[in-house]
Amino acid sequence: MAVAAWETLSILQEEPERQRRLAKLVALTHWEIVARGERRPSNSLILPYIVGENARALRRAPALQARGFDIRGLRPPTVPAGTARLRISLTLNVGEEEVRAMLDALAEETRDGS
Repeated sequence: MAVAAWETLSILQEEPERQRRLAKLVALTHWEIVARGERRPSNSLILPYIVGENARALRRAPALQARGFDIRGLRPPTVPAGTARLRISLTLNVGEEEVRAMLDALAEETRDGS
């Protein structure tokens, strides 16, 4: 683990453009979420999309996974009761088009009432 941590620090130091690209992707995602009428998300790489009911989170997460998005459902006791959510994690493995497609899919799943 120490070697992995050391390598990570080396990459961050030697390739600062990775941090800039990820920060840009996070900013774009947050802007897209707000532009779509959703509440302002956390200022993080991990975006919680609160759906409330456990059953909704447990239906939506697999539906979005089936569409190719690695989105996980979280429910109590991991999160407080009544705040079941989808966990969206941004990485450099995706680009702006994939983020927009994911948000479109999320909106469709939400609109369908599932």
